[in-house]
Amino acid sequence: MLKEQRCAIILSTLEQKTSVTIDELVALTQSSRATIHRDIETLASRHVLQKVRGGVIRPEAAPESAAAAPVYEPPFLVRHDMYLEEKQRIAAAAHQYVKSNETLFLGGGTTVYEFAKTLHDIKPLYIATNDLQSAFTLAGFSNVDLNVLGGSLRQSHYSLNGYFTEQMISQMHADTAFIGIDAVDLSIGYMNFSTSEIRTNKLMIERSHKTIILCDHSKFESVAFVNICKLTDVDLLITGKELKDSYAEQLEQLGVNFLQV
Repeated sequence: MLKEQRCAIILSTLEQKTSVTIDELVALTQSSRATIHRDIETLASRHVLQKVRGGVIRPEAAPESAAAAPVYEPPFLVRHDMYLEEKQRIAAAAHQYVKSNETLFLGGGTTVYEFAKTLHDIKPLYIATNDLQSAFTLAGFSNVDLNVLGGSLRQSHYSLNGYFTEQMISQMHADTAFIGIDAVDLSIGYMNFSTSEIRTNKLMIERSHKTIILCDHSKFESVAFVNICKLTDVDLLITGKELKDSYAEQLEQLGVNFLQV
C-alpha cells in the first residue's frame, strides 16, 4: 500500500473515532508498526493529528489566529465518505439555486458530486463538467444535456484538466458555476491543492454569470497550495452548520455572502 493511501486511511479513521491505536492502524493498513509510526510522524508534522502513547487522537484546537498547516489531499474515494451527511445537506441547499433551462459548470470534488446527484428533477439542464464521477451520474439523467470537458486525467481524483479542458471552457458560457475547493483561508481566499485544477476553476468562474462555492466546514481548518480567487469574488458560499461561530462572524465582517445548512 502506498504512503498516500495509508495516510488517507489514518485520517479517515480519525474522522469516525476520537482516537485510534497503533495496533488498529497496523490491522487496517496491513503494514508494520515501524511504517505506521513513520506515517504518524509525517501527519503530526502537518498538524492534522496528535501523537499519544500507543496511538493518535484528533488534533487539539489551535488558536484561531494561528495559520493552519498545509496538508495533502486524500484520494476521491477516501474524501467521499468524510462528512458525507454534511455534504448531502450542502448539495440539497445548492439545488434550490438551479432553474430549468439553465447552463451549469460543475467543477471537481466530492461535495459537487453529491450536488450532481440531486439534479435529476429539473428539466432541461445543460451541464458541462470536468469531473468523471459527476459525469457518470449525470449521464443517467434524461433531463440533462451533458458535455464532458475532456483533458488529462488527474489520477485518483477523477478530474480532467489541462489544455483541452481549458479550450472547451473558453468556448462556453454558463449561468452558474458550482465549484468545490480544498481549503478556505480567510486572509487569502479559496484554495486548491492541485495546480492543474486551478486554471480549470478560474476559467469556469470567468465564464459564468454566477459562481457558488460548495464546501464542508473542514475546509476552513487547513490551507492548500494555490489560490483560486478572493472570498468576495464569488456570489455565494454554501457550507455546513458545523462551521465554527468565529469563522462565520469573520465571513460576515468580510462581506462574504454565505449560507450554513
